[in-house]
Amino acid sequence: MAIVRARTHYVVLYPGEPRKWALVDQGVGRELDRRMTRAQYAARARVRVRTGTLLSTTRKNPGRSARGQFVDLKAGGRGATYVGVEEFGSVPHRITARRRKALRFVQGGRVQFRRSVRHPGTTGTFFLTRSLIFAAG
Repeated sequence: MAIVRARTHYVVLYPGEPRKWALVDQGVGRELDRRMTRAQYAARARVRVRTGTLLSTTRKNPGRSARGQFVDLKAGGRGATYVGVEEFGSVPHRITARRRKALRFVQGGRVQFRRSVRHPGTTGTFFLTRSLIFAAG
């Protein structure tokens, strides 16, 4: 699972300071939530869709900790373990049949059976990184 966290600054009120200064934190939190919503929609628009699992697991999760408000943009999870390959790509590698005798695939309109194949690798889409740049404005 890939998580991108955006965080506000923690507002500390000392004794004798006006309480209205704390409202700045709420405005920053709303702006952070608005921008991460934009990032969520941009990430869903940029991700490649084969089965829809990665698309359906991309969501934002707001929260609050001792350091202030934060919003997580999560992608992946139980069903989508390939989020790193989708984000950053993969290098060329060999795929070998493990549970069966051969791999089956279609190449040039013909069905092929091979014990192992050389995968050329993939290029990453950087869908989470690009969505944060889009949300920044």
